[in-house]
Amino acid sequence: MKKITVLCSMLLLAGCLSIGSSAPSKFYSLSNVPADKTTVVSQKKVKIGIEEVKIPTYLDKPQIVTRDENTVELRFSEENRWSEPLSSMMQRALANDLAFYFPNSLVKARYLGREKFDYLVFVEVEKFEGNLTDQVVLSGWWYVIDKNGDIIITKKANFTQETGAGYEDMVAAESNLVNDLAAQIAQNLAKLI
Repeated sequence: MKKITVLCSMLLLAGCLSIGSSAPSKFYSLSNVPADKTTVVSQKKVKIGIEEVKIPTYLDKPQIVTRDENTVELRFSEENRWSEPLSSMMQRALANDLAFYFPNSLVKARYLGREKFDYLVFVEVEKFEGNLTDQVVLSGWWYVIDKNGDIIITKKANFTQETGAGYEDMVAAESNLVNDLAAQIAQNLAKLI
């Protein structure tokens, strides 16, 4: 009985020590750029599917990644996290942003292999990070495949944007980078449809 009392006391003490010892987490999501800040590139009706965005393993975490000013050290914030897997969030944000450029088209994330599209967009991210007080970067490659399975566009993406002084500003800047990518895809794809 004495051992149980001591064990319960230790557990209670450990619980009390852990209460209030860490700040509550904040969860962030990429936002879409409003339609009034985009320019329609095509009025044609086509079906455009966005495949799941491929991201590096170091970004495939709930924590938001920042790069130290010396550009070598990465930091993973336990208190500032993505609200869902980054690859899925980027896929949906890219589809929603791209839809503004093609208002008469069906533009959506592709979840089922049986869905048929006129064009499929694949994105491979190399970097999607930054410094809280300097700038954020989105770099990688993107491809468009037609309904015959042929790669018809291959392009390098490399965008930067200044950020503010915190995670909210950084995520807003990263949202703008996703829209920059959507604009680049839209302008190139519009030449072919």
